[in-house]
Amino acid sequence: MLKKLFRFSCFSLICLFIACAPKQKAALPPVYEEAEPALEDIMEKAGGDIAVIKAITDIDIRKNNEPYSALKASILVRQPGMVHMRMYQLGILVRDFVIRDDTLFMLSGSRDSRLKELGRELYNAIFWWDNYRMARLYRDDTEYIIVAEDKIIHLDRETLLPLRQDIQSPERKIRITYDNPVDHKGFWYPSLLKIYVNEFTFTVKLKKLFKNPELGEFDFLTPAES
Repeated sequence: MLKKLFRFSCFSLICLFIACAPKQKAALPPVYEEAEPALEDIMEKAGGDIAVIKAITDIDIRKNNEPYSALKASILVRQPGMVHMRMYQLGILVRDFVIRDDTLFMLSGSRDSRLKELGRELYNAIFWWDNYRMARLYRDDTEYIIVAEDKIIHLDRETLLPLRQDIQSPERKIRITYDNPVDHKGFWYPSLLKIYVNEFTFTVKLKKLFKNPELGEFDFLTPAES
């Protein structure tokens, strides 16, 4: 009887240990296992087959580290430099706007000069490889570092996923951080972005991301074309 109790106790402890052991995340597949890529290889791997990206997001906005606003948004980004963003609060569309050629077109909702800045930095965060063509590539033990005239981005050497990006302009300095990579049908992307612009912090959770989605009739349509 004692032997049976002892064996049962040992079995229970083993089961408990297995159940409580930390779960390992699926490892991201390495992109280059042997050869060191050139800058052109990295850019081609990152965005060579991407023309449009659609993201369904939750966005939390803080000002001076205090809660400022929270919303949900559907974001379309398209090269070169185009953004169509639909913003929702409590399930109601509150703003619908397009940025094209650095011009803001309001389709619905009140106009706000910061919308263009938000849309532009979301474009830079998602299409990070755009406008790095004339840059220089550096390497350290774990990262590739790409340096252009007004911005620097750090990439993971194994996966080529972005880690952080700094953008400098005469008016402001922007930092973008990337975290929590996920896989959607073989397309890996960071699902958590943080954008720091002056006193504002935008935390963007990419709940869904689609590569080259089919566009609708009213996507990127500006008032002059409607």
